[in-house]
Amino acid sequence: MKKTILLGTLFLAGLVSAFPFRTSCGKVVQVSQTIANHMSLDQLANYLGDVNGEQCPGSGDVVVHIYHH
Repeated sequence: MKKTILLGTLFLAGLVSAFPFRTSCGKVVQVSQTIANHMSLDQLANYLGDVNGEQCPGSGDVVVHIYHH
């Protein structure tokens, strides 16, 4: 429950400055750029894996590829 509330809050905060993330089941969600700026790439990959799990129940473990420049 705590995780769901946290993710919901992060999604609402991400509406101001966000980037799109496509989940393994094809949904596109907006992820807060501000939150992502304060994470390492490993932390961001873990976070996006959690987002994927919330949006695509039963998807199991997924590999997250982060492209940045």
